Amino acid sequence: MKRSLLHRSAAVIGLCGLMAGCAGLGKPLETPRISLSNIQMLEASGMESAFLVQLRVQNPNEVDLDIRGVACDVEINGKPFAYGMSDTPVRIPAFGSDTVPVKVYTSVIDIFRGLLNLQGREALSYQVKGRVRLSGGAFMPSSLPFNAQGTISVKDLSAGR
Repeated sequence: MKRSLLHRSAAVIGLCGLMAGCAGLGKPLETPRISLSNIQMLEASGMESAFLVQLRVQNPNEVDLDIRGVACDVEINGKPFAYGMSDTPVRIPAFGSDTVPVKVYTSVIDIFRGLLNLQGREALSYQVKGRVRLSGGAFMPSSLPFNAQGTISVKDLSAGR
């Protein structure tokens, strides 16, 4: 009887130690910082155009981020401009950065809405929002949301940057 009680006590203490050890592994990830690095027109046909958007992803975490894809919406001057996805895998090192290419699509109507009143402007405001899809283990989230805002120079845009 005493031996059975001793084994149960040891099992409970071991289980508590295991649970305390695992609690440190579930540290939440910070959302990566994202900015628009470049935008380039790829093709235009009929009522739709395709652009290649380069997103700069900065990883503020202590672990690498294995990105398996990105889905995003782009607004220019507060108006919907384009949407798209990327399935290009990219590894962003801990406390490092890299670019992720995303092919986005837009209609001719959205291009005009976004670029309306362009004449006389030196910069355009943009907003990029979406989700970064991660390939990770059991302790990693499957995706992280992001919402980035900034400006892009009209000169850089017209020069093909």
